[in-house]
Amino acid sequence: AATPEASDLKLIDLTGEFAAEYDRTAGLPDAERVAAFKAHFGPIVPGFYSAGRFRLNDPAKYDARLLRSLQRFPEERAGIAEVSRRFSALFAPAVASFEARFGSLKGYPPVYLVHSLGEFDGGTRSLPNGTFLFFGADMIARLHAHHDIQPFFHHELFHLIHAKNFPECDTVWCGLWTEGLAVYVAAQLNPKATDEDLLLTFPEPLRPAVERNRAAAVCAVLAHLDSTDPMITGAMFSSERMAPELPPRFAYYVGYLVASELGRTRDLKELAALKPDQIRPMLGPTLRRLATCP
Repeated sequence: AATPEASDLKLIDLTGEFAAEYDRTAGLPDAERVAAFKAHFGPIVPGFYSAGRFRLNDPAKYDARLLRSLQRFPEERAGIAEVSRRFSALFAPAVASFEARFGSLKGYPPVYLVHSLGEFDGGTRSLPNGTFLFFGADMIARLHAHHDIQPFFHHELFHLIHAKNFPECDTVWCGLWTEGLAVYVAAQLNPKATDEDLLLTFPEPLRPAVERNRAAAVCAVLAHLDSTDPMITGAMFSSERMAPELPPRFAYYVGYLVASELGRTRDLKELAALKPDQIRPMLGPTLRRLATCP
């Protein structure tokens, strides 16, 4: 039998560069320091430390965020450095076990470890020179210090390969499928994973809250499948709250239930291969099997 082709996934760790630039600019006035940071990182990771990535009309809002992160950096520095020190040893086995199920990651763009300014622990981001997988060492230090990190790596690696079949879009149904399927994949690859390992306890436990209010959660998703309203998507996938009984990010768990239901008759590679025009018609009927909705 042929030996599987080895991954050539390159890791670029920019956390040391961030710390060095922090030290180099320590004596500058605030506005000059922010400008120097953006100018320094512009050629290294184009568009990442930029207001344009957030579609902000007022770049000053992003500059204020960067400045706040610089002011907090002394408190976070040791944790970020520890993540950087251990990252390769943690990430490499996760890549190997992921490839054992999904095939080689050869030919993918580099993966970056960065200070995310509190934005994320991991995720793909579109920059002017392409789409890349980023890991935020600051948020990894905050969120992943006390549990198995491999399911998290599998979740994010799945996003990397899934993006080839499933382009990003802003609707609820897209987020439901991409995030729910990534949680399901991580659970399948790590059968002993806890809800904490699967990030289903942040910012509060999702599974018990949704199961207590399953109809409310499932029917809310069903009613808003085609919405792009930031308040709705924020409640389902970020930090907003739609109702007192539904925690922020509750659609991650609803999406996991959808993927689990569809996974009854499909393996992981079949689920990953579904195109947007294939999965969208399946979502309504699948949600209605999970709860009775008007």
